[in-house]
Amino acid sequence: MNFKRITSLIIVGVMSTGLLLGCGSNKTAKEENKEEKSVKVVMPDGLPSIAMAKLVKEKPEIGKNYKVEYSIEKTPENLSTAVMKEEADIAVVPSNMAAIAYNKTKNYEIAGTVGFGSLYLVSTEEIKDYEDLNGKTIANIGRGLTPDIITKSIFKERGLEADKDVTFNYLNAASELVPTIVAGKEKIAVVPEPALSALMTKKPEVKIVKNLNDEWKELNNSKNGYPQSTIIVKKSFLDENKKFINDFLKEVANGTKWANENKEELGNYSEEIGVSTDKVMIPKAMERANIGFVDIKDSKDDYKNYYKKLLEIDPSSVGGALPDEGIFMER
Repeated sequence: MNFKRITSLIIVGVMSTGLLLGCGSNKTAKEENKEEKSVKVVMPDGLPSIAMAKLVKEKPEIGKNYKVEYSIEKTPENLSTAVMKEEADIAVVPSNMAAIAYNKTKNYEIAGTVGFGSLYLVSTEEIKDYEDLNGKTIANIGRGLTPDIITKSIFKERGLEADKDVTFNYLNAASELVPTIVAGKEKIAVVPEPALSALMTKKPEVKIVKNLNDEWKELNNSKNGYPQSTIIVKKSFLDENKKFINDFLKEVANGTKWANENKEELGNYSEEIGVSTDKVMIPKAMERANIGFVDIKDSKDDYKNYYKKLLEIDPSSVGGALPDEGIFMER
């Protein structure tokens, strides 16, 4: 091979390498300049947003080219609208709303739970067991929703029929429940955390009669109790963003673990992101809040039993029918 021939091959080789490197650079540039994808995450004020406080406050980067926008909804109507109009890519909702969203849209699946039951039967009277409730009036919130249905289901299995053995007086929200009990207008009530901690601070004579989540576990042979705050994911978003969802759920798990280990800082975080609960109450509430992430693969039976009970008491509370297996997200 003569010198000119060798020189020509070297030049061609250098040019080819340059072209390949150029193509690689262009590909990398395209990936780096990939259009940013907006992800909308909505949740209600209260324990669900407290459970998610670390994510909302710190806004960790979850995958490249994703911008996560968190919204804490102050009313159930706003939360429901965001889900039913399929505006939310991810939402934390009351567990019965997860069933309604699936039955109505077929576009939301359950990814896991950030909180199991945090409802407590309390009294300023001497109430020791269920037989002492016979003929009594009990204050509650959420007629036809989780607090109402859970209470009625447990009472029924413990031998008390609603509107026959006991009477329920429904208030609009826990924020109304607390001052009513403090003023002595109601003596027995079902109160959720974090309202319970505020109530017991203002009226020390209030005593916990029953932890309704423990009652549910005993009656239903359940490891976790009843699911209260559920993470749902829009299926059309999941199909194209599985890695993002898996990474997001890891952050949720880490966030709820951190919340249980850093209760004082959690109070500060919650205040900064706009949670309405007084930050002083949050460390106390966490002792009974039952916050923690449980993946759907480990809680399917809890949901199936929960929805079955809801359907028996009020079919509309789950959207009129028992959700099929499609409601459970597959990784």
